[in-house]
Amino acid sequence: MNTRKIIIGITTLLLSGLTFSQSKTTFDVETQGGYEYNYFKSPKEIRMNDTILTKEDLIASSIYQDIDVKYRYRNKWDKKNRVRVFLNPFSRLFYENFDDSYWSLDARANYDHKFTKKLIFLAEARFKRMNREGLGGDQDVLINPLGYSNYGATSGIEFLPFTNNETTVEGFYNFKDFDAFGVRDLQFNETGIQFSSVQSFEVNSLEHKFGINGYVKKRKYDTFNASEILTDGERDWDYIKGSVFYELPFNDQFKIKPNFLYYTRIDNSTAGRSGFNQFGPGINMIYKSETTKVRSSFSFINRKYKEIEARNTEERIGEKLTYEYVNFQLNASHTIGNGFSLTATLYSRVRSTNYTDIDARSFRNYRNQYAGVGVLWEF
Repeated sequence: MNTRKIIIGITTLLLSGLTFSQSKTTFDVETQGGYEYNYFKSPKEIRMNDTILTKEDLIASSIYQDIDVKYRYRNKWDKKNRVRVFLNPFSRLFYENFDDSYWSLDARANYDHKFTKKLIFLAEARFKRMNREGLGGDQDVLINPLGYSNYGATSGIEFLPFTNNETTVEGFYNFKDFDAFGVRDLQFNETGIQFSSVQSFEVNSLEHKFGINGYVKKRKYDTFNASEILTDGERDWDYIKGSVFYELPFNDQFKIKPNFLYYTRIDNSTAGRSGFNQFGPGINMIYKSETTKVRSSFSFINRKYKEIEARNTEERIGEKLTYEYVNFQLNASHTIGNGFSLTATLYSRVRSTNYTDIDARSFRNYRNQYAGVGVLWEF
């Protein structure tokens, strides 16, 4: 049976609970205006056809306007069953380069059934559509097809193995179909198991938490080419991801959450060229009062490829390809009354690498950043 039909069937089943009572609906609309630098994540210099293109030719930036709508519906019955629906249409409009504007739709339906106080069944069906154009068909197929459709489903259990502990184990499936890109088309199927275990305890009437989460999955890519020169291809990659964290509250309003991530990709091809190890620390901060909410995150991530060798413009440099990512994000809101809040966003990602060949766009350094302010209406 077609996988997408199965997911649609699960969604229909989950939505069937919407006729029951004890429901709650929330709806909010947010608009933000700001500026984004280098939204295609281009390097500052490339040589193409013996011509040097500089950042003035390569880097696209613009004033933008976001429109973000979130709809949530929750229904509970029999004290054991719950259905939740989430819809999130989003668009980013670029005023200086309007053709680069894009929109997305994120839709999820969740169902959970409480067998006992210590055992809960969980299920989710999801769909995401990203409608976005890339840079053109002459670049690397895994980087530039920005538009895609993703269908997915997850199912598993949440249980309480001992006091103040919540553990979740779920299996999941995703099918991601990228938009056709030049002479190439790309899609993948992935299956895996994800897990989470969180232990909580009180210190001076404040709740502390520590835990571990992660997943193991297999992803198989297929590429289809409309050119006799380029052949069809397959990629068979396994992923393992794990992170540990500790949530430390300072008072009822402010807490921090340091964490450490380990992530690896195993390339099952004969060459094994695309495998890497990735690791690094991060920290999240949360401040929440009656009127103000601030969430921020910072991480420093190192990625080391196992087989790909770094190059300068003339030759290989005798080192494996490495990336260093410095990531920062901040989201803030302040209530001003009648369901309205002022909002602000800061985002920054800087990638540094030892791959400096100016004839290549892939594997290069880049910097992508944006900042915006706006208004949120909750009703």
